[in-house]
Amino acid sequence: MFAGVNCVLYGLCMFVLLRGAKTAPLRFMLVVMSTILFLLCTVHVGASLRQLLEAFVYAPTDVPYYSITYWLDLAAAPRVLKGFLFGTLVLAQDFILIWRLYVVFMCNWRVIILPIILAAGCVGSAYAASAVSTIPKDGLYSSTLTSLVISAWAFGFTLNASVTGSIVVRLWRLGRTMVLGATSSNRFASSIYIVIESGAISAIANAIMLAMFASNNPASLFVMDVAAQVTALTPLLIVVQVGHIGQDRISTTDLSKMVPKAQDVITFRAGQDSLPDTTQFRWASSASSTEV
Repeated sequence: MFAGVNCVLYGLCMFVLLRGAKTAPLRFMLVVMSTILFLLCTVHVGASLRQLLEAFVYAPTDVPYYSITYWLDLAAAPRVLKGFLFGTLVLAQDFILIWRLYVVFMCNWRVIILPIILAAGCVGSAYAASAVSTIPKDGLYSSTLTSLVISAWAFGFTLNASVTGSIVVRLWRLGRTMVLGATSSNRFASSIYIVIESGAISAIANAIMLAMFASNNPASLFVMDVAAQVTALTPLLIVVQVGHIGQDRISTTDLSKMVPKAQDVITFRAGQDSLPDTTQFRWASSASSTEV
């Protein structure tokens, strides 16, 4: 199901990012990363299909319980491939998340040092867990594998929560200082909700996967397949949602009703801490809001 959703979201992302004649480095980055995420999750689905065929279609009839044994075999080639693909998907998602933090803080490299360390710990633990799972003598719930999975989840959850929280706080503070009309509402409210929503989806999926793994439930292997698709879904969803915000504009035929919108200039490049000059804000346009 999530694989089909990702196909639709990827098509919408390309429509949002490539429409219009204007090109921008931020758009190019998102086109490349969205394509990489989509290709990785598509290969992951292909590996799952191969695994299903080998377990239930090409299964030898003279081996009892072959399908169950094969499906739970962590050393099987499709399972190993999916493990490394999941780690790579997490790496790509973390890269996008850290890149947003870097841009929101006006390309201040100091703010991304700790997130990069957390991302390295998360991906390193995930790759190590995939490698350890191929050792025949170690079972599905060996102490080494369990420690690596918990370590990867701890690094990933800390990274997701800290970076998402930092972006939200940054946007909230900037929204409090911006006075773009008579209203006193936070101009970055929609963007804040989008960031929180995407972070929550990823955190919930990984929490469910860890809970099932910690309870020694073999269904955690199936949940990992879903979590891999969700990992690709959340960045694509942000682009589509911001593109939808760009469509919700006051008609340009009545200039007296036009107001600057913070979503037009967020592009995950929120500006400076000081009170901005409102004359520098671009007027509402459907194209400008897509530079996430």
